[in-house]
Amino acid sequence: MLALPKPPEATAKSREEKRFSRADKDKNGRIEREEILGSRRKAFAKLDTNGNGTLSFEEWAVKSIEKFGVADKDRSGWLTSAEFATTALLRRRKSAVRVNSVFNPTLLA
Repeated sequence: MLALPKPPEATAKSREEKRFSRADKDKNGRIEREEILGSRRKAFAKLDTNGNGTLSFEEWAVKSIEKFGVADKDRSGWLTSAEFATTALLRRRKSAVRVNSVFNPTLLA
């Protein structure tokens, strides 16, 4: 058998170094205010559907309503613990607490 050459070793970056690198959009070695706020402004603008610079409760809640609709696979109007687990942000799924109860949005009204 032919031995394959060893691949080059990747530089190990800590989690914080990777996080810093993602936030440092212009890669100048420092994070400026606009680099931090830019993504938040984009997220705000997506929610501000009428473009008036403020969020109504309806504009703010629409994302949660959409997320609920996607997660409610059986269209029962409530989420089982398995369905609710799909609403967690990817970075939080690793440490998500398992929930044995059922979430029912009609209880929020």
